[in-house]
Amino acid sequence: MTMSRTPVAFALALATLGMFGVSCTAILAPRDDVQRCGSADDCDPTGDKRYVPACRFDDENVDLDTSQVDKICIAEFKPNVGCEPSSISNPEHPFRVAFDAAADSARYLTCDPDTQLGTMGCPPSGSACNEGLAVNAVGLCDDNDPATPMAVQVTDVEIPSSLDDALGHEVRDQFCRSFFCDDRFVCNLDTNFCTVCDDDKTYGQGGCGEIFIGGARSCVYEDGGACEGSNVSDTTVTFGSCGA
Repeated sequence: MTMSRTPVAFALALATLGMFGVSCTAILAPRDDVQRCGSADDCDPTGDKRYVPACRFDDENVDLDTSQVDKICIAEFKPNVGCEPSSISNPEHPFRVAFDAAADSARYLTCDPDTQLGTMGCPPSGSACNEGLAVNAVGLCDDNDPATPMAVQVTDVEIPSSLDDALGHEVRDQFCRSFFCDDRFVCNLDTNFCTVCDDDKTYGQGGCGEIFIGGARSCVYEDGGACEGSNVSDTTVTFGSCGA
């Protein structure tokens, strides 16, 4: 699984945020290696296209007096990164190419009722899943591992209007994952922006999930840490190889 890579200077700031709840001394005598600020304009650029600088107290000390205590600079994920492929006019853009190839109802195979029921990403056989699997919230067999996204099918995507809007949704998710180098990201169809997924939300509206097709995880997803890193752009995102 790819991981979020926070710039070193901002990682130090995040560590200091954790000290805020320890004592007043930690607040009134902040570390010298952390940049202090009154607003985000006081913070240095992150040097990473995935992050923007922010100026804040930690969540447990939001009521501190800013006239007495400085905030510190931290890095936050860049907001409003769009994941709507139709907004891209260039048909050769890698996101458009991957989406146009995937958004085809014919590729979303159903599970074979004779051989695949009870397997990962398929409905149970009768009421049972194969050993080690259990029925998840959308009625599919899943590993129930909290460290992995819930297995879903394209018909489980919460969509604004029709099934056509859900086709290729995993391409949108992979775009977000690759841009941020973080597998927690999904594309929220309500906003058409990338966001860190939330288990309490519905898949397609910011919830966590991975699309399975015919008993296998969609080939669009890419594992192995392939990401551009701090110099990422929407043209350097990558997708899994689905073959011919």
